[in-house]
Amino acid sequence: MKIDIIEGLDAVHLDHIEQVWAPLMKRQRNKAMLEFFTQLTVEEQTAEAFAAMLCRLGVPDFHWDWRRKCTIAPGTQRQAYGLVNCDQVEAAMMLADGHQTRLRTPSEPLVYVDFLATAPWNRNVIQRPARFHGLGTMLLGAAVEVSRLQGMDGRCGLHALPSAEGFYQRAGMQDLGADPTYMNLHYFEMDAAIAHAFLA
Repeated sequence: MKIDIIEGLDAVHLDHIEQVWAPLMKRQRNKAMLEFFTQLTVEEQTAEAFAAMLCRLGVPDFHWDWRRKCTIAPGTQRQAYGLVNCDQVEAAMMLADGHQTRLRTPSEPLVYVDFLATAPWNRNVIQRPARFHGLGTMLLGAAVEVSRLQGMDGRCGLHALPSAEGFYQRAGMQDLGADPTYMNLHYFEMDAAIAHAFLA
C-alpha cells in the first residue's frame, strides 16, 4: 500500500472521513460516555474527567468537523493536507498562516498546525497493530516543508491535545507550557534549528 500526501481534501476524501472515520470514533466516544456515567461518582463527573476518558480511548478529536474546516479554510488563511491510500484518508492536517513565533524576539512568521489527526485504525489505542505508523511524523514534516517553501525556515507552532504532547516532545518541539488563552493546551514551537534537526 502506498501513501501519498495531497494538498486539499475533496468531496470523496471528506465523505470517507464522515462515513468511515466517524462511526469508529463515535463508538469510542460512546465507550467513554458509558464509563463516565457508570464508573464515576456524580462529584467526579467533570468536563476534565470526560476529556481524559476521550484521550485514553483515543478520540479527543471525535467532534472535529473536517468538512466544515475545509469549507471555511479558503477565507481564513488555512489549507488542508491529507495522507491518502487510494481514496482512503489515512491522516489529515490543517495549516494556518498569519501566526508569529513565541520563541524569538522580535517574533517572526511561522506556519501554525491548526489540526492534525490520523484515521482511527492508525491509532494504537483503537487498533493494535495500527494499519500505518509514523503518519503524524509525515504530516509534521510536511508542515515544516511548507514553512520552508514559504520562506519561514521550517518554523512551526501548534497547540497540542494532552494525549499528543509526548509526540511533539519526541519530535523535538519546544514546550512553552499551558496557554491560558487557548483552553490551557500546551503550546509547542519548532524554530529553524529544530526544524533542520527534525528533517535530518
